[in-house]
Amino acid sequence: MTPRLAWLGILLVLVLLVPLALVGFGARVFGARAVAVAAVSPAAPDEPSTLYFAAGTTQIRPRDLGVLDAHAVWLRGERKGVLVIEGHTDGPGDSALSREIGEQRARSAKAYLVTKGVIADRIMTESRGGGQPTCKEKTPTCRALNRRATVARGMRP
Repeated sequence: MTPRLAWLGILLVLVLLVPLALVGFGARVFGARAVAVAAVSPAAPDEPSTLYFAAGTTQIRPRDLGVLDAHAVWLRGERKGVLVIEGHTDGPGDSALSREIGEQRARSAKAYLVTKGVIADRIMTESRGGGQPTCKEKTPTCRALNRRATVARGMRP
């Protein structure tokens, strides 16, 4: 093989194969987070997103942070955009305590969004307590679906 052909072969490897390898490496290193956010971002502005909570807690689960990240990106890009976050509980027990836990769940989501650069005045929080269950059966699975916060998008006039 002549030296000229050897260099041509090396050049082809560098030009064709190295970029493909880097793209695969980049997807593994950098793409996982982007894919996760895209997969959980709301499909349309009219569709509320839902965050779920463990019993008696107001702490956002790590797997739900992508939902809030998507809303933060939307709010930073949409000057008239606002969010309404409603906190819910699974219903049993004292209604005043349920309302307080619902409010704390909504505030927890709001506080996270503020850490992402969203102006607090663009986020309204409300508590629904246990008054609007999505599931009315008395099973643990059903009750877990009711421990939630819903995030809905809107526009200022």
